[in-house]
Amino acid sequence: MTPAHPPLEPSVDPIARAGVNMAGLARWAARTWPDRPAFEHENGERLTFAQLAARVAGLAGQLGERGVGRGDVLAVSLDSCSTFPLLVLAAADLGAAMLPLNPGFTPPELDHILGLVEPTHVVATPEFCLAHRDVVHRHGAALIPFRQPVPGAEPPLRPHDAPFDRLGRAEHLDTRVRFGLTSGSTGVPKAVAKTQRQWLLDGRALATVMELTEDDRVMSSQPLYYGDPFMLLMAALQTGATAVYLSRFRSQTFMENVARRSITKFMTIGSMPAMLLNTPPGPFDTGHRAVAAWSVAVPRHLHAELERRFALPWLELYGTAEMGVAMGQPLSEARSGTRRIGAGWLGRPMPGHELRLTDENGQVIEGDGLGMLEVRGPTVTDAYHRRPDATAEAFLPGGWYRSGDIMERRGADYRYVRRMKDIVRRAGENISCQEVEAVLRAQPGVVDAAVIPRPDPVRGEEVWAFLQVEDVPTQAHLVRERAEAIVSAARASLARHKLPRYVSFVDRFERTPTERIVKRRLTDLGDHVPTCDLGERR
Repeated sequence: MTPAHPPLEPSVDPIARAGVNMAGLARWAARTWPDRPAFEHENGERLTFAQLAARVAGLAGQLGERGVGRGDVLAVSLDSCSTFPLLVLAAADLGAAMLPLNPGFTPPELDHILGLVEPTHVVATPEFCLAHRDVVHRHGAALIPFRQPVPGAEPPLRPHDAPFDRLGRAEHLDTRVRFGLTSGSTGVPKAVAKTQRQWLLDGRALATVMELTEDDRVMSSQPLYYGDPFMLLMAALQTGATAVYLSRFRSQTFMENVARRSITKFMTIGSMPAMLLNTPPGPFDTGHRAVAAWSVAVPRHLHAELERRFALPWLELYGTAEMGVAMGQPLSEARSGTRRIGAGWLGRPMPGHELRLTDENGQVIEGDGLGMLEVRGPTVTDAYHRRPDATAEAFLPGGWYRSGDIMERRGADYRYVRRMKDIVRRAGENISCQEVEAVLRAQPGVVDAAVIPRPDPVRGEEVWAFLQVEDVPTQAHLVRERAEAIVSAARASLARHKLPRYVSFVDRFERTPTERIVKRRLTDLGDHVPTCDLGERR
């Protein structure tokens, strides 16, 4: 196997600090840094490490009184608040698991997820309880409203504190503790259940790559039902750093939050960096004390501009719900001056992780080359929950996970090329959707772009581009003129067969919690937005 960069050396031993279950980490942190700030939220909530542990103990006591125990699953849908992540730690102390629910789920989406995971209890806002009471009851789960009573539901859950010394007494390290959902950008989301040990090690990975200390204030603007904010809390509990959360990402005020909240390090994902660059320059762009930012997939063509404008290094993270964080660029790499800005190299493996590339026949590729990235390591799960078909396709003997990402390797370095299935197969040619999207995004007036295949009786599939623009044309001749102008400009960067034949205009995209465009909905959307056929290849 090709030699890789040695994995990063772990900064802490979270298992030793947690003891026999994950809630024990909250107890350890409370004893180590009782009065230091642990959790801060844009909504005004602030908890020290001692207050956080006491709140977890109180929640665990209430859940235990309601019969929640080892093997149970607690589905949770709450607005952004501290209770959301702390319920994971409370469930951990009881040997139960938490399933985070997007408050925006439609009844069919919720029905699918509840049927897949089969939670025993659902804790949710009164509004969610009223809207989805029938769906929850149909699946046989106990419905528990948060703070306020709801007709036809259990008595409400009202957070209160309790002595935290009772935390971390029962052995649950290798029981599942938190479900994650795959992004669902191209298909129905699948559920991934990871153990307490794996989430502790995920936190260690983030703490290691970000080189966190108790002097750090680290910010995330992702919804709390997504996995990264909880991983950040795990890292904070291990290092004494303060985890700071925004309710959601707002490009216009993001850097102001970085400055006013004295953030030292922060995380972004998806299109967030590009959206930040699209905002007007302001004094907070450089008037902050942050020393670095990390992002999943830093846009290569914008990388240098990001670092110039915001006066800090923008570093790579790579991971998925199935594997956690597998690769990343540590802060020390930025300080060493050895980075190649805009090249897309993903950094070093996390502690205990191994990487390899395989070809289309599943054979391991030696040396430099292009292939499917497979990952093995302590945070990699081994199955999709109750999906044996998908499990057999993605998880291999020996603990290897097939990421579905095509990577390039040069020496010991890896960089992302495309998703294996994110292609248009036109007349026998494989066209990377992401390559076309990157070119279209660079055109004047295009805010974002998504490319999907459109069935064609002659060529099998054609390239169909959806373009987010600020001023959507509505008259047919203006739609065609705008599409022709953008596609003509793209000719300088794309081969003729890669140019879109179909172009649709939208004012916004539906996005997943990870800010990915929900491509599986675009085909139906095309019937309701301005669209034109530019005809055969020009």
